[in-house]
Amino acid sequence: MTALRPILLLLTALSLPTAFAADATLMSKGQKIYETNCAACHGKKGEGRGVMFPPLFQSNYINKKPQVLLQSMTKGINGPIKVNGKPYNGFMPSTAINDADVAAVATYIMNAFNNGGGTITEADVKKSHGKK
Repeated sequence: MTALRPILLLLTALSLPTAFAADATLMSKGQKIYETNCAACHGKKGEGRGVMFPPLFQSNYINKKPQVLLQSMTKGINGPIKVNGKPYNGFMPSTAINDADVAAVATYIMNAFNNGGGTITEADVKKSHGKK
């Protein structure tokens, strides 16, 4: 058993990164929806546009805070916020896409734009509708 222990530890370590990686199908779906619905304002690479539309790439506003991203998407934003040290004062309406699509886009934004990763589920989106 002692001889197998290093092998088991190695196999466990190798499996950890994939345990937290988002599903490729969900990411692909999220990217398509993002490019159709979000990129015009936030940029194709999440870089943001001007003083009205904050960046989503490495955004301290949503980094490791998927609930904040979901609230922004499901409730919208109206008024001043600060992202990466810069003020933004615009209006973002709540999304007009279904919860499954919101989950896909949020998963894409959290992973592709280096915001802490993870997978956002439709159940997570449904919960965000009830929060204030």
